[in-house]
Amino acid sequence: MNKKKFFVSMLITVLVVATIALGLWVAKLFFGNTLAEKFGEDLSNRIIGTLDKQTDDKVNILLLGLDKDRTRADVIMVVSVDPNRNRVDILSIPRDTRVQHSPNHFDKINHSMGYKNPEETTIKMVKQITGMPIHYYCEVDFAGFRNVIDILGGVEFNVPVDMHYEDPEQDLYIHVNKGWQVLDGKNAEGVVRFRATYPGGDNDRIPVQQDFIHALFEQKLKPQYIVKAPSIISEIYNNVTTNFSVAKATGYIPMLKNLNKDSLKTHTLPGEGQYIGNVSYFVYDKEATKKLISEEFGYSQ
Repeated sequence: MNKKKFFVSMLITVLVVATIALGLWVAKLFFGNTLAEKFGEDLSNRIIGTLDKQTDDKVNILLLGLDKDRTRADVIMVVSVDPNRNRVDILSIPRDTRVQHSPNHFDKINHSMGYKNPEETTIKMVKQITGMPIHYYCEVDFAGFRNVIDILGGVEFNVPVDMHYEDPEQDLYIHVNKGWQVLDGKNAEGVVRFRATYPGGDNDRIPVQQDFIHALFEQKLKPQYIVKAPSIISEIYNNVTTNFSVAKATGYIPMLKNLNKDSLKTHTLPGEGQYIGNVSYFVYDKEATKKLISEEFGYSQ
């Protein structure tokens, strides 16, 4: 590996351990195939037409963790990488968030992947909620997540509750006991996807996901894990679809020397759960969202 590729791999690894916990395969954003290669030129052009043009160094990436049949987004996040502030900010959007598709039609945002032109629809819904520009798009699955966690040697984590849940249709079998332990890939997936016994459902799951991200970031942001970059890249390559190129990554290399455990900030879309028409939604608070986006992400509506 030449010097340039080595430093790119370092960047890849740092960003992976900062965000991978939720299937956020930022590494693949910097070393992967394009949407056109995987889905065809027409789909790629449609998505690119929905995305915003990047006007400065800060980049916002919509990251989706998809279920087995790829018609639901189990994880929805916006990752904002700002080299000028040496920060990686992550906004978690609850999967049950109520969005408006047309004047008389509302639905949960995670259903957007089941609509016609699902990628476009989901991007538009996220932009509608946050008022933020979305520059790049990334779809992930959980197979690579499990393998990357194993490559990194697992993650020590305090599991907050006993987690037992099975969904054969999604090939999801979660059996993790409460308490401190080193989670391998399979159990790590279970922890970040589990919500069955949480009183608040996804609202209670998101803080656990964010705690896991911080644990992974703090434990793996160390030199000995940089050498694992080639293995991580290889694994991620087959599990992510994005329109971000390796050439773009080189501009973020200077971030490396300034990143630390405090560089990662996690946020959750403000709001509360409500029943509307006998359907359980997460109804986001528009004013509180504007305030959060302005103060933490630097965008005013």
